Amino acid sequence: MTPTAAPLSRPLVCIALLAAAALGCDRAGRAAGPAPAPPSAAPAAAPEGAAPAAAREGAAPAADGGATLAPTGDAAAPASAAEGAAPAAAPVAPLRADAPFVELPVDGFASAVVSVPIGATARRPVLIASHGNYDRPEWQCQVWRDIAGGDAFILCPRGVARSDSPSASDVRFTYESNARLEQEIDAGLAALRARFPEHVDPGAVLYTGFSLGAIMGSAIAARRAALFPRLVLVEGGHDKWTPKAARAFADGGGQRVLFVCAQAGCGAAAKAAAARLEKAGVLTRVVRSEEAGHRYDGPVAEETRRALGWAIEGDARWSAP
Repeated sequence: MTPTAAPLSRPLVCIALLAAAALGCDRAGRAAGPAPAPPSAAPAAAPEGAAPAAAREGAAPAADGGATLAPTGDAAAPASAAEGAAPAAAPVAPLRADAPFVELPVDGFASAVVSVPIGATARRPVLIASHGNYDRPEWQCQVWRDIAGGDAFILCPRGVARSDSPSASDVRFTYESNARLEQEIDAGLAALRARFPEHVDPGAVLYTGFSLGAIMGSAIAARRAALFPRLVLVEGGHDKWTPKAARAFADGGGQRVLFVCAQAGCGAAAKAAAARLEKAGVLTRVVRSEEAGHRYDGPVAEETRRALGWAIEGDARWSAP
């Protein structure tokens, strides 16, 4: 199937599911019935308790703490004066797409959504954005493009449809297990590299996840740290960082974990997880937005944007202005 491009314009508001058995999120307005408010309108805060890549080595983050992401491959390297220097790499044709977001068929899984770096003439890093329970990949991709900009590939795995979705035209998704999500990410990365072979960087991937995506991502990264050495975990994933998991992540090459929270309960749990990771030798940071409920857009996205420069600092594939 040929990938198609489609702009995304769904609203992006996420609050906690209050059902005791649910892990993840719902959009604002589900219980009340009307359509969710647009991203600029913050919903009422959810109850407490429900439980951003790098600047070039030595480069300072943006003045406001955020990062404008521009992989170093786009900057022309000075010609070497040394005799016998290797010739410059052949230029890559600019990446072309009809829209910033494309649908990506994934072998064995439902199609993913990808934010693509239109016009890129060099290889660009990949950011995985895993959504929460009762969520959609389109929403994650839109928010993360707003946070990280259009200079990286943002791969948003879909997961499986929930049977209790609001309607046939508003299908919500979840992930079956962290093992199954890991397989879906691997298949998605293979499909992305096949689709854009000259533009996708083959190296490590920045993993980001919200709620259920953060919970499952922590387990995946603990056993796949070489592929996911840096994580951004929003409103979730704290309890998975046992001393054993933290040590496995560190021993496997894990480098940094950024926790982003919008609720007091999340903040306390994240600090405890950060202490266990720090003890294992992993750099961590915990940031809080204003009390905003269990969500990833609005003030939470803004706080994530401000902290993203730290999460990617020292990774030479990315740079801040």
